[in-house]
Amino acid sequence: MLTFLTAICALLLAASCAFGFSLEKEIKLGSDVAAQVEKEMPLSKNEQWQREIAEMGQRFLPHIKRKDIKYHFRIVEAKNELNAFALPGGYIYFTERMWRIMTPDERAAILAHEIIHCDERHGIDNMIKAQQRAIWMLPLLVITGGGAALHALQIGDAIISQRYSRKMEREADEMGIELCKKAGYNPAGAVTSMLKLLHITNDENHYEISSIFASHPDTAKRIDYLSQMAISMGSDPSDLALRAIDDPNRLGNVTRKSRDIRIIYCETLKPLDYGSKVHIKKMMGDEAAQAVTPQTIAVATVLIPGRFPALIIENDEDRRFDDVITGDGVYAAPPPESPVTSSSEVTETKAIQSQDQKPHE
Repeated sequence: MLTFLTAICALLLAASCAFGFSLEKEIKLGSDVAAQVEKEMPLSKNEQWQREIAEMGQRFLPHIKRKDIKYHFRIVEAKNELNAFALPGGYIYFTERMWRIMTPDERAAILAHEIIHCDERHGIDNMIKAQQRAIWMLPLLVITGGGAALHALQIGDAIISQRYSRKMEREADEMGIELCKKAGYNPAGAVTSMLKLLHITNDENHYEISSIFASHPDTAKRIDYLSQMAISMGSDPSDLALRAIDDPNRLGNVTRKSRDIRIIYCETLKPLDYGSKVHIKKMMGDEAAQAVTPQTIAVATVLIPGRFPALIIENDEDRRFDDVITGDGVYAAPPPESPVTSSSEVTETKAIQSQDQKPHE
């Protein structure tokens, strides 16, 4: 029996070695998967965003190890998804929502994290490990006969896989923030991007199982070690907090949200009247101004008046409600006849109006 198992293990070892991936196979796999991704999630039609992500990606390439991969940086039309991901062979994607709500330094931090996944072959290595574990389980299944033992082995494999993935995520965090510094971006973006995502997903009451954090290290520890790294690289400690909106036209700020009744609560400097319109703004990158400015993410109506008003978002979509976080600014809506001087405000307002006119799918 022992000789038989030894022979089986030798064959399995040889088979597992066959799972090695050449560069050509990696690039072919990435190309095939990318084609499927773009079939399910078409590329964004925002040509300016596509140019920006391509230009940003090119700034990182002189600083990576594997120069023999042609990288592709793209934004897809997944408006309700908050995600960025990397495929083998240098294919990196942002969803429109992820790109839209981030500042340039935050975009760079997320992009660098995904580039490290490609540069370190994390996707391929994780796949090979999973295949090898599946093969090495077979002798145990023969011995145990399956049943409860099979269930236990499956659970064990899931735990091993998750630990391996978390190790990769920490590596992508630490090497990614260093890559940001080399490319000329503020490493603090790695911290504030995570805080922004955490605010949004935590507000939805499912951050512990959110796809954004499911395979990542403990979020509090992650913020701690990235904060320490950012400061050691020269970031000012004040850069590590989400920036408050400082604007003389601001009426107040969002203080909390009620998901059950989809109401947003605020505190304002002066009482707001029932039925009045307000804009909710977030600090985001303004492509036209090449700066971080308050930009409209939603238009809302006052339901409960006063200095602590309750608001409801007009023509609500989940994306807009979820993007609002504590600290976002509340502004009076501009009069219909008044010109809007900010180019970013014009762009954002037109975008919201355009989306509102589209039928819901």
